[in-house]
Amino acid sequence: MTAVANKSRPKQLSFRVSEEEWELLQQKISESGMNQQRYILSCVLGKKVVNTDGIIAIMPELRRQGVNLNQIAQRLNERGYIDYKKELSTVLNEVNNVWQLLKPYLPELE
Repeated sequence: MTAVANKSRPKQLSFRVSEEEWELLQQKISESGMNQQRYILSCVLGKKVVNTDGIIAIMPELRRQGVNLNQIAQRLNERGYIDYKKELSTVLNEVNNVWQLLKPYLPELE
């Protein structure tokens, strides 16, 4: 722990657990994507423990879709016309893909 962290949290906590409890705790910490201190504090303080790894994994997909939308807008501006059905279908499919990726995480974020 750094000196700054020691000043803001000067108290140290230590307790014993069984082998089974240790394994379960380590599994839950690993699944959460948090470090041990943050996970235990979140549980004790009643904060929701949310694994953000999945959401972070979605970010490249969102970036790709943003690039695609920018390319569509650029082509439409260059050509001066809009093929509504084709472009709308493409955008709706991409938005639906993002929605499907995010849905599993929404209950955790409420």
